[in-house]
Amino acid sequence: MNGDGTGLPLHSLNPFMPGAGKQPPELVGRAHDMELMDRMIARTKLGLLDRGVIYSGLRGMGKTVLLLKLNDMASAQGLATVQIEANGDAAAEYEELFHELSLAVMRMRRSDIRQRLSGVFSHVQSISLDFVLGSATIDLDGEGAEKRTIRASSYRLELLIEGLAEELKKTGSGLFLFVDEFQDMSSEVMMTLITVQHRMGQRDLPFCIIGAGLPNLPGVLTKVRSYAERLFAYRDIGRLGDGAVADGFQKPVRKLGYSFDDKALSRLIGLAQGYPYFIQAYGKATWDASDSNPITVAAVERGEPVARTELDQGLYMSRWQRATPLGREYLAAMAAVGERCTSAQVAKHMKRSVSDLSSIRLSLIELGLVYSPERGRVDFTVPGMDEFIRRAMPAESQSYDRRS
Repeated sequence: MNGDGTGLPLHSLNPFMPGAGKQPPELVGRAHDMELMDRMIARTKLGLLDRGVIYSGLRGMGKTVLLLKLNDMASAQGLATVQIEANGDAAAEYEELFHELSLAVMRMRRSDIRQRLSGVFSHVQSISLDFVLGSATIDLDGEGAEKRTIRASSYRLELLIEGLAEELKKTGSGLFLFVDEFQDMSSEVMMTLITVQHRMGQRDLPFCIIGAGLPNLPGVLTKVRSYAERLFAYRDIGRLGDGAVADGFQKPVRKLGYSFDDKALSRLIGLAQGYPYFIQAYGKATWDASDSNPITVAAVERGEPVARTELDQGLYMSRWQRATPLGREYLAAMAAVGERCTSAQVAKHMKRSVSDLSSIRLSLIELGLVYSPERGRVDFTVPGMDEFIRRAMPAESQSYDRRS
């Protein structure tokens, strides 16, 4: 498109924004989740407690975007909110939690509440934990010092959340912690947070964890603390229905005075396959390729290779490169076997035993490239990864020998 009559190039008005965690112009298909958050906020203000919420699903489903939206909703209603992304480093995760909690206090609008919450920070920081952690004779230069620091952080975090929740309850507010990539969190910090959620519930204090992660997240949580299955409401974040996908394409362009014709919209719905990330990629490429209003299927066809390249570079290639040569061979075997493959089928395709490949399978799970939807099965965490491998990597994937 060349212009809209205002002198502005329409490329600059493109409403679609592919990218990890970027807020789309229209958050479609998540009305129920936002209604749930509205209820949780209202109940918190009334002093009524809810379980935490865990969202799980494949990458590209909009989990990060949803967490950001729910955070904004809670913050706008006067609740203290914190959002972090887990990274597996306990010390770094504790540091980020303390930092974000302090920012949450500073963001509170009422100065009297800020002052009372700041007092909680000062009190917790002044507490000596030597009587709990042991004397200073512990080896401060070895592993003991690191463990002691992590234990101290765990105690202080629990005391801090407890104190903040007590003060917030007095004002009809509460503390919501949003955790992204929750499955990657260090076991120490995850155990602390689950324990705190449990204890705050027992004490009727308004602290709630809303987490998001890959499909294996519920199992990870219950492995760390078996009672986690009762602490949270679990929700799967899956593909959007065709109606929601249509809205995801049509609503943003209509706000600018444009629309997709029926054939273009039908083609885009098919390309998106229900994945929110795909809506942004194909929507952006189609808008840039269009020279008419309404936007026609010809623009969709011109934009398809551009969108595919965007997905290859932005969603698939970096993950492919993250794997070792043997890991890539395993991924290529998965793609060749097809959807819902078993570890045994992959091993057979690679002419190896399942036990020989157990370590590489585990490393791919730890990298977040694959997950096990059920015992003995393996699948990609990124939608369309199998098609990408078959389309873009056949020569490379076949070239790996078994000396890797």
